[in-house]
Amino acid sequence: MPDRRTLLPPGSTALERNLSVAMADIEDVPIPVRDVRRAATVPAHLMPWLAWERSVDRWDDSWPEATKRKVLADSHRVHQLKGTVGAVRRAVEPLGYLLDVIEWWETTPPGPRGTARVAIGVLEHGITDAMYAELVRLIDDAWRLSIHRTGLEVHMEARADRRVAVASYDGDEMTVYPYQPGPIEITVSAKAAATHHTIDTITVYPQ
Repeated sequence: MPDRRTLLPPGSTALERNLSVAMADIEDVPIPVRDVRRAATVPAHLMPWLAWERSVDRWDDSWPEATKRKVLADSHRVHQLKGTVGAVRRAVEPLGYLLDVIEWWETTPPGPRGTARVAIGVLEHGITDAMYAELVRLIDDAWRLSIHRTGLEVHMEARADRRVAVASYDGDEMTVYPYQPGPIEITVSAKAAATHHTIDTITVYPQ
């Protein structure tokens, strides 16, 4: 260990001086505060503590690590937008479900004022009763209280890759003929002009 200056007074005991030397090594211990506070770099075993710090409304240790990091990354935005459709979507979609909120003015004919219904798209993995109850709790927690929810629909959706190919074949036909000059017409306008120049000579004699 390199020599370090101590701040202990001269009258310190041997125990205090030994503790000062031993505890000085803590300066060499890396403290990655930034990495611990970021959702993308926090170690997996510290994720629950970061979720507690960010007031994440819903946390499940059985979630995949990617889902946990997504929930941590969206936590600030969820609290900023709480009460909006965006907050409801951010609270549900990290769990792997698709959410759509249809408000009263988006239906034909328009529904009762101040109402909305929620449609959840369930992918191939389906949904359990426990997960359905948890989704209801998450939606209620982020829901805007001024809007009354009239229903919660669950739809099964299956996604597949669709490939579309487009080909285009185009061409032009052009015929080139030898050059044949046509008649040349020249138009000339005739203009007439006249001029007159007169000189008078006067001789004056003395008397």
